[in-house]
Amino acid sequence: MGDRREFDALRARLYHGEFRISVDDQQPGNPRCRGKRCPRLTGPGHYCRGWNIRGHHAWQFGCSFAHPPEHHATYGASHSFEDVPPRTAKYDEVEGDLLRSAPFFSADGSGGYPKLVAVKRVRNTVLEGLYEERRGFLHDRHGFIVEKELWHGTNCNALPELLTHGLHPPSNTQPAAACPRSGGKGLCTTLCGTDCDFCCLPHDWSKCHMYGLGVYLADMAQKSHRYVRQPAKSVSIDSAATPARAAASHTSPPVYSMLRCRVCLGSPFLIEGNLLTPQAMHDVCWCQDPSEAIDSCVEEWGLAHGHDAYYVRGLAGAQKAGLGVYNSEYIVFQPYQILPLYRVDYVLQ
Repeated sequence: MGDRREFDALRARLYHGEFRISVDDQQPGNPRCRGKRCPRLTGPGHYCRGWNIRGHHAWQFGCSFAHPPEHHATYGASHSFEDVPPRTAKYDEVEGDLLRSAPFFSADGSGGYPKLVAVKRVRNTVLEGLYEERRGFLHDRHGFIVEKELWHGTNCNALPELLTHGLHPPSNTQPAAACPRSGGKGLCTTLCGTDCDFCCLPHDWSKCHMYGLGVYLADMAQKSHRYVRQPAKSVSIDSAATPARAAASHTSPPVYSMLRCRVCLGSPFLIEGNLLTPQAMHDVCWCQDPSEAIDSCVEEWGLAHGHDAYYVRGLAGAQKAGLGVYNSEYIVFQPYQILPLYRVDYVLQ
């Protein structure tokens, strides 16, 4: 800014002749904020969307405050598993939902019918508390909530991180191969925040994140399976100690893992239409008005509604190639609206 007079002139100017311009001093890189703890981490949401957003495409979502790990809500959290026995009500429910959308088709072109190997109940008291707090906040805000159990598929190497710290919306930065936390996991976005010295290159659109940089979930297991990467070998190293078992491990099918999550959608915004361009919403980092990116809107966006997620209704073949989805999906931008309940292990036959 040149001088005070220019600043005052800008501040007094009306946008489109109607709205007053707000000058924000919290832009990324603001020296007044650098090194100070982000106040959003201790706010009611316990979360700052800008913690992993660098100044690439969506620079306005970046945050100039510091986000040290010890100030994140899940610092020191841990998770454990409890086996869900076969022939119990929950095991049968998960198995039935898994088979309902069979056959499955993987990203590498292989396919088959899923056979359940194990269902493990995830226990993480920190995430459970954060979820209940967020759920209560949204219920007080809207007077109601929409809550579902949905599937999430991702790279199996990232599951320990997700089950410990929750399903965070992805960064807009690529993982660096040399990064000890995010490298070598086959991910397209880093698990690190903006303080990582390794992960610095921007993540660009590559037929991914059609509806923004959020957490994608589905009500059909088949859809989420398409995003499962790097499944585990069915025989562990310890169990392959003998030559016979080691030989069997090479012929056994890989074990895939998906998460079955309880999701508080709050007041979701319905998207039912085609995108104007394939990458129209790729850089969206928060649940915001998508009307300028899609060809038609079923409902009108309103700030008073306070939408908390997107519900993209599948068009079942009526979608344009690369601009819509066949099956429905849900996109959430706040990690504590998602509680991982079960890790579901299965093979394809």
